[in-house]
Amino acid sequence: MRTVAILAMILIAVLATIPAAGLAQTGAVRIAIRRDEGSLNPYTYQSGYPGWNIMTLVYDPLFYPDANNEPIPWLVRDVKVSTDGRTWTLTLHPNVRWHDGRPLTSEDVKFTFEYVQKVTHSRWTPTTRNLDGIEAPNPQTVVFRLKAPDAGFRLRTLADVPILPKHIWESVTTVAAARAFNNTVGSGPFRVEEVRAGQFYRLSAYPQYFAGPVKVRELVLPIVRDATVSFTAVQAGEVDLSERPLNPELVAQFERQPGIKVVRGPGFASTLLQFNLEHPLLRDLRLRRAIANAVNTNLMVKLLTLGYAVVGSPGYIHPASPFYASGLKFEASKAKAVAILNEAGYRDRNNDGVRETPEGTPLRFTLLAQAENPLRIRGAELVRTWLKDIGIAIDVRVADDASVIDLVWPDFDVCKGRRFDLSMFGWSAPVMTRPTALVDLFHSSCQIGTINIGGYKNAQIDRLGEQLVVTVDSNRQKQIAAQMQKIVAEDLPVHVLYYQDVIMAYRAAAHDKWVFQKGQGVLTKLSFVDPPKR
Repeated sequence: MRTVAILAMILIAVLATIPAAGLAQTGAVRIAIRRDEGSLNPYTYQSGYPGWNIMTLVYDPLFYPDANNEPIPWLVRDVKVSTDGRTWTLTLHPNVRWHDGRPLTSEDVKFTFEYVQKVTHSRWTPTTRNLDGIEAPNPQTVVFRLKAPDAGFRLRTLADVPILPKHIWESVTTVAAARAFNNTVGSGPFRVEEVRAGQFYRLSAYPQYFAGPVKVRELVLPIVRDATVSFTAVQAGEVDLSERPLNPELVAQFERQPGIKVVRGPGFASTLLQFNLEHPLLRDLRLRRAIANAVNTNLMVKLLTLGYAVVGSPGYIHPASPFYASGLKFEASKAKAVAILNEAGYRDRNNDGVRETPEGTPLRFTLLAQAENPLRIRGAELVRTWLKDIGIAIDVRVADDASVIDLVWPDFDVCKGRRFDLSMFGWSAPVMTRPTALVDLFHSSCQIGTINIGGYKNAQIDRLGEQLVVTVDSNRQKQIAAQMQKIVAEDLPVHVLYYQDVIMAYRAAAHDKWVFQKGQGVLTKLSFVDPPKR
C-alpha cells in the first residue's frame, strides 16, 4: 500500500505539470496510458496497443476498423477493385487537410507507401511487399497495382498504414532520421499540442477535421506505468479512463462506485507461453507437449482472471473470430506430462528434483515476464510451480517491457534473432482479426513471418500461408486458416494460455460516448468522431 501511495503522489505531481486549461476545460478527457509512445508520429510510437490507437488519433489511414473490426473507408469515399483483385482504385474525400492547413492529396498517399518501402518499418514495410506500383492520376485518385491478389490488403495494409504528409517527410530519408523525427503534423481528429517525455501528452481537437466535429475538445494522456495507480486514479477522479483492461478483482468494486461505468466484451489480446524454438532443448516437441500438459489453463483462468477470460485455443485463434477452427482442444494432464518426460528419457539422475536429458543437461529454463503486467507475473509464478511438480526448473525473471522486448523481439525485427528460453507474451487484438495473421505469426521466413518471435519452422505452414495471402474467397480463406491452426495445435510452437475479457471503467461525466471495439476496448478513434459519410 505504501508503494501505491507513493506512485499515486507521483501521478498527482505529473498532472500538476499539465496546464490548468488542459484539465478544467469543458470537454477535456484524461486517459492514463501505460508507457511513453515517443513523439506519436508513425516512426516513434512504441506499441500495437495503446500506441497505434493513440497514433491514429493524430494520423489517418485510408480505411479504419469499425466496432466489429471490419475495415471501413475513412480517407476514402469510393473504392473500385478489378475482377482479378490486382487493381484498387480509391477516390479520396475532398477537403481533407493536414494540421498545418495544406490539403491531403493522392500524392501524399503515393508518397507514404513508397516511403515505407524504402525507410523500413517492422509493421508496415512487410504489408507493401505485394505492391507492384502506385499511381496518382489526379489529386483525389490513387491507384494501387498488386503483384497478386491479397487477402489482407484492405485490413492489413489500407486500414493500418497511416498516411504521411509528403511536404514534411520527403526530406527524412533514413530509418534513424525517421525514428528521431519529432514532427507530428497529421490529418487525424486530434493534433499534438504538447509532449513531455515520460510524463504526458496533450492533444486538441482539430477544428477543420473533414469527417465532422470531434466530440472531445482535448485529450490529456498522463503516463502511468503502474496498473494499480492508474485504476486508483480513475476511482479518485484524477483521470477519466485507464487504457488498461480492469483487473478482474476490481470489477465489482468499480461497478458499485457512483459516477463510474464499466463496460465488458470479448478480448482478442492473447496471453501466451512463448517458446524459443532455437533453444536446443525446446526444439523437442515432446518437451513442449509435456510443459503444455503441466500448465493448467482452466485453473489459471480462474485464479488470475476470476473467470473473465476464455481458455486459449492450441491453434492460436480466438473462438469468437470468424476464422476460428473448431474442435481443437488441449486438455492439460499432469500424469500425461510425466509420462511424456519419462518416455523421452528426461529423468532426475542425481535426485536434485530437476530432470536431466540423457546427456545430463538439466531441464532448467528462464521465463521472462513484464514488470508492467501483474497478471503475467502471477501467471509465470504458476507456471514455475506446475513445472517444478514435474521436474522442470524455472527461474522467473521480471523485467520492464522494453527489456523483455529487447530479448524476445529486438528492434521489433525477428530477423535479428532472439535471446530467451521462455517468455510470458501476447499479441494485441488486431493480430486476431485477420486470417493472414497466421502467416505473420508462423511463416519461417523472417521477411514474411514478421512476428514469428519463436523462430518456428514448418514447410507445410509456409506453403499454406503463401496460399492464404493470395486467396480472396472468404470460405477458402477459412479452410486454409483451419488447416494452419491444426498444424500449429500439433506442433505447439507457442502455448496459448488465455484471452482475457476486456473490462474497462470510465467516468461518464467527462465523456459517455465511448464505442467498444470488439476484442480491444474503447480506446478507438470511433469514440471521438463519427465515421465519414461517403
